[in-house]
Amino acid sequence: MDPVTQVALVGVAGTVLGALVGAGGAVRAAGVSTRGQSTLEDHKSRRTAYSACTTALLVRRDTVTALMDGMRSGELDLESAKAKLQQAQTMRADVMKTLGAVLVEGPEWPARSAETAARHLDVWLEGLAYWVSEGLPEDMHERDQWTPRQEERLLTEEALDRFAAACRRVLHPKDPRPVRRFLRRRW
Repeated sequence: MDPVTQVALVGVAGTVLGALVGAGGAVRAAGVSTRGQSTLEDHKSRRTAYSACTTALLVRRDTVTALMDGMRSGELDLESAKAKLQQAQTMRADVMKTLGAVLVEGPEWPARSAETAARHLDVWLEGLAYWVSEGLPEDMHERDQWTPRQEERLLTEEALDRFAAACRRVLHPKDPRPVRRFLRRRW
């Protein structure tokens, strides 16, 4: 084989090798891009689920708080208290629907903290429902009668804080800042 043919074959081999390396790089880049897109979609769906659940929990918490404050201050009569109680009870379906999305999206620890917050809200509301079922009796206005409701309120607030912190840690795992407590407390 003459030297010109050898140079031409080396050139062709180099071109083929370059094309193969380029194709391998393109396939690898496509894989990275696909994984990145998948991670982005997963992150987006978690953010949506966490946001909806947090909103449903906070709205229900605010309704239960308004019911408790109105009953405690005497601003609500029996019919208004029943209406407010019914409103808070119907919100449970929204909470459970959004909680289901959090359970599906995971991971387990934010889902459990959301379940705990929902459970504490239910217990707190059941305590208030008892007073409404009793017709808002006079002894309801005694200070020591509200201690269990205040404890349930505190447990609910703490559970909501834990859920918000868990969501933040999942969505922003590399964020070194401490988790902000954004849930308001009214007591």
